[in-house]
Amino acid sequence: MFDSLLSILEIFKNKTNTNSYNQDLTYNNTRYENLNNTQQTTFNNNKALFWGNRSEYSKSIIKEQVYDVALNLYRSGIEFDEENSHWMVIPDYKLPANWHNIAKKCRLMVLFPTEYPKIPPIGFYMDANIPQSPDGHFFNDAYHDADKEPIKHGWKWYCVYIKPNSWRPKRVKYSGDWKYGDNLWTYLTLIKEVLSNPN
Repeated sequence: MFDSLLSILEIFKNKTNTNSYNQDLTYNNTRYENLNNTQQTTFNNNKALFWGNRSEYSKSIIKEQVYDVALNLYRSGIEFDEENSHWMVIPDYKLPANWHNIAKKCRLMVLFPTEYPKIPPIGFYMDANIPQSPDGHFFNDAYHDADKEPIKHGWKWYCVYIKPNSWRPKRVKYSGDWKYGDNLWTYLTLIKEVLSNPN
């Protein structure tokens, strides 16, 4: 399990006079503030696909998408790597009914590849204390170039692989343009669908 995580325990809105994203976490005329900063967890992983030097473009897209999801879907809070935008964790992800004989909720982590949004996440991670999945796609290892480092820290990997050329993010020129292509909302919808699938 991560030793510590940055937490967004509460995000609130204050109107501002800007229409574009900037480094003070403002976009779409809304200012978002993180009210609980803690130390960031870092892994010693040299793979370039994950944990590499992320561009400011990638960081801004991830932050905008994570804040949008936090405000509109997970209002009770999420955990997020605000410094490098490498990961987000939903601490109380409610599992669909077909999981209820195994677990009703869990921690769920999405790792963002260094080239996100060009490259989608590769699978996702759930608590290692969940013994199995209803469909057998839940592993103590990671495949398809997914990052294996979280496995050493109390996570298991759930296999979701997006075929090449199936992920189509929108190139962002203005704040919010990402909504017109594949994005974190798309990926969370995919997660919900695969977890609900009995096969």
